[in-house]
Amino acid sequence: MKKLSLKEIIYFGVIALLVVAVATMSALYGVEAARRREAEDALTYYDRKVAAFERENSDCDKGQIVFIGDSITDYYPLDDYYGDLSLRAYNRGIARDRTDGVLARLKVSLYDLAPTKVVLLIGINDVNAGRSIDEIVANYTAILVSIRANLPDCEVTCLSVLPMDARVEDWGIDLAKSTARIKELNGRIKPLAEGKGYRFVDLFPLFADENDHMIPEYVYDGLHPSAEGYAVWAEALKPYLNGGV
Repeated sequence: MKKLSLKEIIYFGVIALLVVAVATMSALYGVEAARRREAEDALTYYDRKVAAFERENSDCDKGQIVFIGDSITDYYPLDDYYGDLSLRAYNRGIARDRTDGVLARLKVSLYDLAPTKVVLLIGINDVNAGRSIDEIVANYTAILVSIRANLPDCEVTCLSVLPMDARVEDWGIDLAKSTARIKELNGRIKPLAEGKGYRFVDLFPLFADENDHMIPEYVYDGLHPSAEGYAVWAEALKPYLNGGV
């Protein structure tokens, strides 16, 4: 067997060290990448949406319209229905959000945009989670009080919570119980909104059949409006956003 020269020993030693270094760096990179993925996974949809709103706000015009709420707003393609208005409509809906979630993000979702008009629809996830009507109303009240304090000249339209249909029972929701609670909540929102000097628009009768369930053509999964449902909503709301009373 040929004896290695000192030069060859040094050469192969350097190669070995380089291999170890590359392997170590790859392992460390993999660990760091895994940590980043874990951190990203830990962020909820709510967190990611709020962060996205914060990034987008700098590119948004002030003095426009903001729709704020849960998935029913989140999934609403506003430009398709309100693109002909003189003001731009910004969507600040977050799927699965509740009244306390809206309350916690008012600065990023509303105040940083300084809108002249706000459309608020929130409460269905509170209802379906079994939260008491008193607690929902308390959160709703806090939302309106905060808006009045931070946007004193803003025109706010509070929308009734919409009905659902029987398909939500596949999600473990008691339709009869939730429908009764929705109607109770709507009955509380109306005087609350009007007492704060805001408008209340009751969409419930426009969406409900004789059993107070969502009209089939207006819903696609038992809870979220279809394109036809969103059109009904727009037809009812646009006169106010165009400056009507």
